[in-house]
Amino acid sequence: MFTSLGHFINDGEGFLVPVVAAALVAERGLTPLEVTIMFLAFYSSSSILSVYVGNFADITGKPGPIIAVGLTLISVGFLGFSLSVLYASGMPFLASVTASAFLAGFGGAFYHPLGASVLRSAFHNKSEGKALGINGAVGSVGRALYPSLLVLIAALVTTFNALAILAVVGLFASSVIWLGLKKVPKPASQTNQAVERKTKFSAAFTRGIVALTAVTFVRSFAVIGVNSWIPTFISIQRGVGITNMLGITLTAMYASAIIGQPLFGALLDRFDKRLILGLSSAGCGLSIIGYLSTSGILEIVLLSLFGFFAFSAFPLVFSLASDYAPEGSSSLANALAWGLGVTGGGAVGPIVTGAIIGNDYAHLGFAFEIMVIVVLISAFMTALMPKSQKSTKVALFG
Repeated sequence: MFTSLGHFINDGEGFLVPVVAAALVAERGLTPLEVTIMFLAFYSSSSILSVYVGNFADITGKPGPIIAVGLTLISVGFLGFSLSVLYASGMPFLASVTASAFLAGFGGAFYHPLGASVLRSAFHNKSEGKALGINGAVGSVGRALYPSLLVLIAALVTTFNALAILAVVGLFASSVIWLGLKKVPKPASQTNQAVERKTKFSAAFTRGIVALTAVTFVRSFAVIGVNSWIPTFISIQRGVGITNMLGITLTAMYASAIIGQPLFGALLDRFDKRLILGLSSAGCGLSIIGYLSTSGILEIVLLSLFGFFAFSAFPLVFSLASDYAPEGSSSLANALAWGLGVTGGGAVGPIVTGAIIGNDYAHLGFAFEIMVIVVLISAFMTALMPKSQKSTKVALFG
């Protein structure tokens, strides 16, 4: 329950950052370059620091309470966004926004690798995919609800006061999670002697983990390269602005993963995991092509389909990482696959999108088309991943 609550808060706040960027464009006139710098601070801090967080969790054997620390950092970062808009201007404003994004990104480095380690210690391999899928679905509920919650609360106060309210909720939830997970027993694999712990860092770099990290880097490069700029695209290019329609559209996109994550989790327990990862990546690309080519209700349906495929990474990545990871290095292996792979690619993708659009938001559609090509490449790359020795599935890639 507490890991699911953590996923709800982590993804709800973390995936709200692109909406914050769109609001800053609308209310403070941020340029594409300034938005790109904000994304760089947010996504890169999560990627760079996640490996150290995962290694620290393996050494201490206490991933549960450390999850609460990460959620606290995200919420403090969101308070920083709110205070920046309310009390700063000029260069101090831009510096404060960038620092808040960095802090929120650092907090985002904690949940996914550590939450997966807690779940791995609680479930056997035969049901691990399903457990990850259900837990991921709760994270998807957070992603789906937060954009609409922000817009609804903003109707009563202001957008950035609403952001502060959500940050306070996050701080309260992190204290509950810390209390709930501080007595979670260590996994058996984390009772090793101190000498063995010193070898964990190098031991985590298995061929499978390296290949998984490379594939997820390319996939996330494209997915986050699109997702981070989608609110701005909808707000400006589709003429929606920061309105209820923006919240409804984003909720539809994220809500589809509530069904998608458990479904993909169940498929992982029955079929070749590499095939499922490849199919989900191909689905991301095809749905975005359809979205760019349509309008009205159909575009919302296709954007929802993008969310169905794109936000299935939690069960897909960590189920494969579990198969490839050596005993005693699960949190670090998770951090490599997620931090350097998913979040690392996600740090570079938005920057490349920003470089493509230059100083004109009208180029966003073309940038998305480039990202489609990249995500389709990642789908083909899954065939190069090694067969897991732990998996009981029939290998479809030899």
